[in-house]
Amino acid sequence: MKKIIYVCCLLLCSFLAQAQQQKWAIGFKIGEPTGLNVRHYSRDDSRALEANFGIYGGIWGVRDSYKNGAFDGSGVVFNVKYLIHHQLISSQLRYYYGIGGQLTSRRYYVDDVMNGKTYKKDIPATGLGALGTCGIEYFSPRSPLSVFAEAELYVELIPAFFYIHPQGGIGARFNF
Repeated sequence: MKKIIYVCCLLLCSFLAQAQQQKWAIGFKIGEPTGLNVRHYSRDDSRALEANFGIYGGIWGVRDSYKNGAFDGSGVVFNVKYLIHHQLISSQLRYYYGIGGQLTSRRYYVDDVMNGKTYKKDIPATGLGALGTCGIEYFSPRSPLSVFAEAELYVELIPAFFYIHPQGGIGARFNF
């Protein structure tokens, strides 16, 4: 029995020691937006397609002017990005940049008057816009994990034309 456990441990260690940038990665980002991300790398690892789903407006812009009112809280976001990767110093350290599209859903509030009294009227806002991103990622030589930091800029096109929202954060991915 001890030999079987020993062999299983050796197999697990050899799996963890493999090259880290694989064809798929799944991870979690803390920042703006906070949430899950999935990445698929091209055959030559120089390009990737990434999808993110999470909470939007939770850090920057919780209370931010929007159209004729203001945000007061966070919402949900889905974005897809096309990324280009380059080696930096070593094969474990890479930088990337790219563009994509983003769909957001939040509520914003406007002052309204009814029967002579002012109150906050909440309005749902679904936004669609472009996203630019740049980041750096470190692939551990002994584990399937990578860590990253990135900065992004979201420019909404619909419904609030040219509403600009900075984004970014840090996170980790499991590469398989």
